[in-house]
Amino acid sequence: MTDREKDKGMKEAGTAPLHPTMNASMKVRKIGNSLGVILPKDVLAMLGVDEGDSIDAVRLPDGRIELVVVDREADDLMAMAEDIMAENRAVLRALAK
Repeated sequence: MTDREKDKGMKEAGTAPLHPTMNASMKVRKIGNSLGVILPKDVLAMLGVDEGDSIDAVRLPDGRIELVVVDREADDLMAMAEDIMAENRAVLRALAK
């Protein structure tokens, strides 16, 4: 099977092949009173996101920007842990001694 046939099969199966060197140009557009970009389907597929999901834009030390998918489950677990720590602050202080 050729690479082209593999890519075609992957597209038919609903998954796009990942291209690590993919470049996508997007126009900045006015959306209401804000500005935004619309991500192409192949970029969304590479990120593994769908409508309603959240992504963060993270500035890397070299100045580039990286899009990172927000792990909602991890965020929920961290919020739960922070609530537990806040409720049991005195107990945690005593245990730390």
